[in-house]
Amino acid sequence: MKKLLRTILVEDEQFVRRDLAEMLQKTAQVDLIGEAGTVKEAIQVINTKKPDLVFLDLNLADMDGYRVLDAIESAPAVVAVTAFPQHAATAFSRNLADYILKPVEENRLKTALHRARDQIFLRSMKDNTGVPLEINGQTSQIPLANFFWVKSNENYVEICTTQGRGLIRSTFQAFCEKLPPGFTLEISRGHVVARHQIKSWKRNPNGHLEITLKCGASFPVSKRLQKEVQQQLEYLI
Repeated sequence: MKKLLRTILVEDEQFVRRDLAEMLQKTAQVDLIGEAGTVKEAIQVINTKKPDLVFLDLNLADMDGYRVLDAIESAPAVVAVTAFPQHAATAFSRNLADYILKPVEENRLKTALHRARDQIFLRSMKDNTGVPLEINGQTSQIPLANFFWVKSNENYVEICTTQGRGLIRSTFQAFCEKLPPGFTLEISRGHVVARHQIKSWKRNPNGHLEITLKCGASFPVSKRLQKEVQQQLEYLI
């Protein structure tokens, strides 16, 4: 199952907002859950919907875009979007995920999404104490950073980690819903791998994708997901 980044666009120029929305939707990386054209609208929609990611124009017509960051209750990853390069130092001092200049290019947008996912993942590592997992008769908290893959196994979820394998009684969907956005990549029905553990990928003699993890395990990608996974892998380059 795919977990998209719940994203809000804040941009006062409607045609720019439309173009950026189309580019984001083409990536298949985000779920665009809201848009805003003013600081007031942005604060309201962000506080209401609590997104994972915000693309924020720093030069809104009514006020400085940084006013949004000062007023919102949650702490989403933020990518600044502006036509003015002189704001970059301030943007990074505010710990923004990235800073991109207009007009936005597709490759640059891809990089920004990758950096936003990294920031969300690192934050989740700090906030997450791990998952209690029994391995070889001993239960301990396993950090998400130690996960290699997660697979459905009848009424259980099988998890492979740096410490070994274990089972948790749960549906696959319920367990994956608790994982951070962008943490895993679905490679077949009921089977996901941790993105940060992907070492390489290639086409096998039949032309199908195979992914190799840092633990040495290799998995074929299902026919249904070939195109989508190839696109997702490009974000890891």
